[in-house]
Amino acid sequence: MKFRSAVVALSLLAVLLATAAPVMAPPTPIIVPIKQAQFQCRLWNPPGWSYIYQNWATTMELTLTGKTLHSTISYAPAVTNEVGTSTVYTYNKDCDCWIQHEGTISYTSPYSGLTITEYWRGYLKFDGTPSASSFIHGVGYQWGYVYGDDPRWYYTNAVWDEKVGAWLLGFSIYLWDTGTQSYSIPFPDPFLEPVPASNYNPLGL
Repeated sequence: MKFRSAVVALSLLAVLLATAAPVMAPPTPIIVPIKQAQFQCRLWNPPGWSYIYQNWATTMELTLTGKTLHSTISYAPAVTNEVGTSTVYTYNKDCDCWIQHEGTISYTSPYSGLTITEYWRGYLKFDGTPSASSFIHGVGYQWGYVYGDDPRWYYTNAVWDEKVGAWLLGFSIYLWDTGTQSYSIPFPDPFLEPVPASNYNPLGL
């Protein structure tokens, strides 16, 4: 998936780029024009929803192979020691959508020098076979963590997540649509934990 817009990822610009898929069937490239919204909490000083926008015109680039949609994540400015690019969506007939179960990517931040681990989840909805004209809606969830040493010398308000066993740096929700967006979502502020799945993640990803 490639967004031509600025997709902010915890002090970096995340750009999702199409990648080659394992050839089981002839891959089909898909370029979908979309409007993007992002609601981001960064745990700086003070913590809160510090980055919000809607109706950013961009494109989503995917490769369809059978019942799988493939994409990768790269970053600008460039990161180092990047490991893992899990942005594979698989078709789920129960919800008639394409689900990205939790994927992981880590890299060394060019700003702090810390190793950031991101977890991504989400889904894409099409009317039938995925194509540029059949896209309906998509949601992406992004968490950023630091494992190991206390990162609060740089991320002042990082929060220790006992369940994950790492320091939570921030969280984003991405909303993708074809038409004009007019979301009014009462996010909490200050924001310390990921948005409850029951509120904004109806598929329980």
